[in-house]
Parts: sequence; structure tokens; C-alpha cells
Amino acid sequence: MNETALLQQILPLFRRDENMLVPPGDDCALLKFGDRCLLAAADQVISNVHYYEDTAPERVAAKLLKRNLSDIAAMGGIPRWALLTLAVNGRSDEWMQRFFAGLEACAQQYNVTVAGGDLASLPTRLDCAALTILGEVEPDKVCLRQNARPGELIAVTGALGDTLRTGHNLDFEPRLDEGRFLAQNNFSCCMMDLSDGMAADLPKLLNASGCGAEIELDKLPCRNHCDPRQALSDGEDYELLFTIPPDKYQELQKKWPFATTLTAVGRVTDTRTVKYTTAGKVVPDLEINGYEHCKF
Repeated sequence: MNETALLQQILPLFRRDENMLVPPGDDCALLKFGDRCLLAAADQVISNVHYYEDTAPERVAAKLLKRNLSDIAAMGGIPRWALLTLAVNGRSDEWMQRFFAGLEACAQQYNVTVAGGDLASLPTRLDCAALTILGEVEPDKVCLRQNARPGELIAVTGALGDTLRTGHNLDFEPRLDEGRFLAQNNFSCCMMDLSDGMAADLPKLLNASGCGAEIELDKLPCRNHCDPRQALSDGEDYELLFTIPPDKYQELQKKWPFATTLTAVGRVTDTRTVKYTTAGKVVPDLEINGYEHCKF
């Protein structure tokens, strides 16, 4: 059983209350909180899975926080507080001090307060660090995966693929300002962050919206001219994928105030499938998979 199949089984077990505004499955939980909405997400990093064991602890801590910040960005939100859970084995006092100093430095950079957490040890040589991020967003500006509509363009920020070799998997910048701009200026109400590769992530958005997509392989912004298959499947891009009405895209390009590039890579369709095209022709029998978190 893979992660998708497991979630289909377990998510119906959990009840919703009137303050939970969308069901589990988006980048963040969306909770009613006064006249605003509370955003909550959790993510983790594990040694020799998300980073090599000899990676500098400051970079490990920063990656952990930035992974969560990318989820806030995808909802058009503002990050506020973080809670850390850390379990390790065999790490020195120096490693621990550097990890926490790195976490605080990254938190200050993005105006986040580390508000608490938990520490534990593990019986085997392994690190497992999990972080819960809390943020806020205006109810009428939140971006949801369920808001895609047929005919809209599909666009991405930045470049995709070749993330491990280039170090982008550690040194990326979460697109917080870009996500706020898209949401606040009504260019998009449908976004997600790309962490497992577009081939794995895009279908989640499409399933939530009941739509399909056509992706133009020759328009993908491939990092370092990598193969389009890498751009779709490598994962750990931490870029934003969003949908936008075609008549708004030119205006967005004119008003876009960031150095971060924008690329329209396809469009939303009224089917329930994803088709890949090149030079305007459908590529038949093209099977591309992104990163699979867990298999049982």
C-alpha cells in the first residue's frame, strides 16, 4: 500500500467540526479563527532520506522550517509560530547547539517565532525532526487546491528538477512573498507547493478540483537544462504551482515585482486525466512518477 491509498483509508476516520473549513488534503489545515483563518501544517526531515548524515546541522534545521514555510506560501498566508519535535541518536552537544542556532536564524529571517516542542532520543543511529507551522490568512484570499477551473492556465515559479545535485533541495527559498502577491492581487485562488515533483503533486490538486490537465513538456522550466522527466519527477523543488485565468496572465507578467521567474506550462481541462504534450502533440504512454514518501 502506498501513501495515497493509505490516506484514502484513514482520512474518513477523522471527524470535522464547524471550524475546519476544508477537509485534510491541502497544503495546510484551514481553521476558522475569529475574523481570520488559522493555517496549520506539519512536516519532517529524516537523516539519509531528506539529507545526508554529514549535512551541516544548520542546513538541516533551515530545510525543516522552510519546507513548512512553503506550505504556508501555497495558501497565500503569513507564517507566525513553529513547534519542533526532535529525536536523535549519537549527535554531539555541538551538533545540537548548531541545529537550534540554525533553526532560530532561519526563523528570524522569515519572522517566525519558535514557540515550543519536544525532545527525545532514538535507539538507532537516526535523526527525525518534525515541525508544525502556524500562520494566518484572510478568508477571502486563501488559495485552495479545490479551486482550479477548466480553461485556466497552469503556471509555476522558478525552475524544476536537478534539485539534489545542485543543492537546491537544501538551499531553496520558500516563495512566501510570491504566494502573497498572487493571492492578495486576485491573480490566483488555487495554489500548491511542489515538493514531491509535479508528476506526483499536480494530480492531487486536480483530484481536489475534479479536473484534468495538459502539460507542455517543452515549456517546463528545467533547472540547469535537465531532462523534462527530471523536472517532473525529481521533487524537492519547493516552487509554487498555481492556476490563473488566461486573461489575467499577461497582466500578472507586467506587474510581477520579483526576480523569480514565471512560466505557464499547461492548462486545466475538464477531463480527469493528465496528458503530456510536446510540439502540440500528445506524448502517448508516458508514465512519470514523483517521489513516494512511504510504501507498506
